[in-house]
Amino acid sequence: MTAPAPARSAGRAGVDSEPFDLSAALAVVRKRTTLVPKTALVLGSGLGILAEGTAWDRSLPTEEIPGLPRSTVAGHSGRLLFGRWSGRSVVVAQGRSHLYEGYTAEQVTRIIRIFAALGAKSLVLTNASGGISARMAPGTLMLVEDQVNLQWRAPGLAPAASPNPRGLTSRPIYSPDLLAKAARAAVNAGVRAERGVLGVTLGPSYETRAEITMLERMGADAVCMSTAAEVAAANEIGLPVACISCVTNWAAGKSTEALRHEDVTAGVASVAPALRSVIERLILALAQ
Repeated sequence: MTAPAPARSAGRAGVDSEPFDLSAALAVVRKRTTLVPKTALVLGSGLGILAEGTAWDRSLPTEEIPGLPRSTVAGHSGRLLFGRWSGRSVVVAQGRSHLYEGYTAEQVTRIIRIFAALGAKSLVLTNASGGISARMAPGTLMLVEDQVNLQWRAPGLAPAASPNPRGLTSRPIYSPDLLAKAARAAVNAGVRAERGVLGVTLGPSYETRAEITMLERMGADAVCMSTAAEVAAANEIGLPVACISCVTNWAAGKSTEALRHEDVTAGVASVAPALRSVIERLILALAQ
């Protein structure tokens, strides 16, 4: 997300002071649903609208799950939805928490561990981003091939979840298999989707023109303020991951217009139908 609304109070009581108990969190979820999702999805800034209009079996506010941080940013409703999308079992996170809200990388990726514990076999991330490359005009869908991570944060998973609690055993990667399936889903949906490299900054402020120039020279095609830690956590626990980035606005210096949060909101609305079509076909492909 390249244009976050000012964060409210982070509401981190009970999160910072207590170690995360995955079993306890899973028990709360299982009291509400027995669904075993095939695919897990995270709908980023403003993209929660994609889940509207579906008759979900269960809806669970993330604040009711012990240890999960609350999302405090506009456009992130903070709910888990359970049910069937495109006729396949899924769990959907409407919104995410961010490092810039004051949380650690381990905290913002706890939901990824819950997805895996629920039985998900693949993870699809989405986000709103600012276009850097000339190919990434507002309204473009970008299938992420790689990332330039300037957040300098790793989840640091506990020994129970990772054999290497000090950090990652290898750099984060996006699944080539899921990327290929996402590309085919876009073709089948009749949607043009570019492939590119995602630049990731800490936020919450916009990047400066100089920072965008730096990211461009480093190979980034678009920029956001999320996703990298989630990809790292998924890699560490063996959960294949893909990301579809929605370019909602030009990054700083790529347009004469000043960056505004309203532009992100409008950009999300314009690209939502195309993204929905791609996601529906991708869910079908991942369920095979």
